[in-house]
Amino acid sequence: MINTNKPTANRILVVDDDMLLIDEYLRCLGADYEPDSATTTLTELEKVLFGDEVDESGAARFTVDTRNQGALAVEAVEDAIKAGEKYSIVFLDIRMPPGMDGIEAAKRIRKLDPDVNIVIVTGSVSAEIDNLDAEVPPADKIFFFKKPFHAAECRQLAAALCGKWHADMALRDANEELEQRVQDRTAALHKLAYYDPVTRLPNHNLLLDELQAMIDKAEDSSGDSVVVLLDIERFSFLNETMGYDAGTELLRSVGNRLRRALCEERKGSRAVIGRFGADEFAVLMPGVEHDTAIRALAQKVKELVEEPFLINGRDIFLKASIGVAWHPVHGRDSQLIFRCAEAALHRSMRGLDAGITYYHSEMRYRARHKFDMEDEFRSAIENGQIKAFYQPQQCVKTGELAGVEALARWIRADGTVVMPQDFIPLSEEMGISDLIFETILTDVCNEIAGWRDDGGWDAPVSVNLSAHQLRNSDLVSLVKKTLARKSVDRKLINLELTETALLEDLAIAQPILNDLSKFGVGIHIDDFGTGYSSLSYLAELPVKTLKIDRTFVSKLVDSESNTRVVQAIIALGKAMQLGIVAEGVETDQQYAIVRKLGCDLVQGYFIAKPASADDFRRWVDGDGHGDTQSLKHGSTVVGIDSART
Repeated sequence: MINTNKPTANRILVVDDDMLLIDEYLRCLGADYEPDSATTTLTELEKVLFGDEVDESGAARFTVDTRNQGALAVEAVEDAIKAGEKYSIVFLDIRMPPGMDGIEAAKRIRKLDPDVNIVIVTGSVSAEIDNLDAEVPPADKIFFFKKPFHAAECRQLAAALCGKWHADMALRDANEELEQRVQDRTAALHKLAYYDPVTRLPNHNLLLDELQAMIDKAEDSSGDSVVVLLDIERFSFLNETMGYDAGTELLRSVGNRLRRALCEERKGSRAVIGRFGADEFAVLMPGVEHDTAIRALAQKVKELVEEPFLINGRDIFLKASIGVAWHPVHGRDSQLIFRCAEAALHRSMRGLDAGITYYHSEMRYRARHKFDMEDEFRSAIENGQIKAFYQPQQCVKTGELAGVEALARWIRADGTVVMPQDFIPLSEEMGISDLIFETILTDVCNEIAGWRDDGGWDAPVSVNLSAHQLRNSDLVSLVKKTLARKSVDRKLINLELTETALLEDLAIAQPILNDLSKFGVGIHIDDFGTGYSSLSYLAELPVKTLKIDRTFVSKLVDSESNTRVVQAIIALGKAMQLGIVAEGVETDQQYAIVRKLGCDLVQGYFIAKPASADDFRRWVDGDGHGDTQSLKHGSTVVGIDSART
């Protein structure tokens, strides 16, 4: 209904070259119009549509402007828009010689005002107006009115279309408000996911993206992109001694000093300062020309941090351990370079005196170790040492087994287990990640078929995809062939991929995922919240489930900002009718929080650790790893994600 608390503008433009007909419009739409007894229902309609905007007789009040030519009508509409007093209806005579006819005027008016209702007034229905709704769209805002007309008919049409116009405007305003709220919420989520709430500096996720952007740009320019990581020694002791507020002020002071000195003083190169961890900061500097400049940068960072800070009237002296790595010497990937810098930082932290460690000293050993591991890894694949371990997911409402994630493990001949973060990146560097994917999918299909034959197992299976797999044009056929070998129903397969991997090239991923979805498999998004968290790609892709990244879950108890992020992700998923899984749940407190926030499933050590296929089946049957008699079979998630443990 129309909001009667503010004036309702029922503005109508009448365009006709016949002055007698214009007078009739003014009479039937004017304030002095008196309906006869046969049109009392019209008065009631006007009361409903316009509320207080009716005169004493109950008739709606209209403001009517008139023009006698099409060109003048176009000018009137343009002037009304500029004045902020748009018309609700334009009545256009189809013939107004010698000037512009009604059809041409309607086209021009529509370009000016997409919301106005246009009524073409004609004495006959001719062929030239048969397709006018296509020429002057949309079809629900173009109408025909046959003359001569009865005054009550004209007034009834005006009342109905004015009411429709106000309803359309109210809906448009509501949609604009909703869109703005979505944009604001998305921006808030982005800020929570990419900026440290204490220092307001870029966090770990954004630092990785910023370094990768520097690397991509540096491929076509000179100079190295340097990462300097620093750790504040004994910060936890200082925080406990001085208090939380003083510790927060100290962290902000460190970040501000680094930013002022390195971002504002250096011209031509955009340095990035961020908080990498609880007491760790990162300095990213592009365009560093030589080793001497790298060493000077690291030394300056150390000196800046070790100059005294005035906190609560006291001088606070800090010691900083420094680790340094850079592109392209230590790699062409931001994650790899950060790992190198972290390794150098940890060596500095292990020293007796906080110092600066450059990654050079470890390069030769790492290269030799990597070469040996590549050779061993190829043999492991050939000998069937890559296996899936299974970790259950529990429904928080019923306590039933509602899912299982199968995690890739490398079981060496001596029985030692290599975790995926140690060999999945290696497989991608070696160009054999597709083979690992096929190996895990085949292994899981074999187990599912066996469980099905032994006692009935109809659980869906999700296979993790990396960004590399999404670029494989044979992915769809590979999935089909692998399922066919063991007669696994396509409905038993889901595909799980990280948000970051998905957004690396959405244009490539979208058609492949659509084809897989049409084939009958489900699409799940893993580690949600660590990428770009945009609403647009979720609406465009056939996504069924979101998995909240474990980094948010791990900090639920201690961080209100993380709790708000998780709450927002769950609300977003529910609004889009998606399932929500919280992974990395390791304590009863975390379990209670995600349950209270409305999460559907939980996964983590609090439920069970990953186990081999045989041990997992015994766990499900209640024979081996705990009491699961109350749990029923659910979905199975199969993973080779390098971030999983």
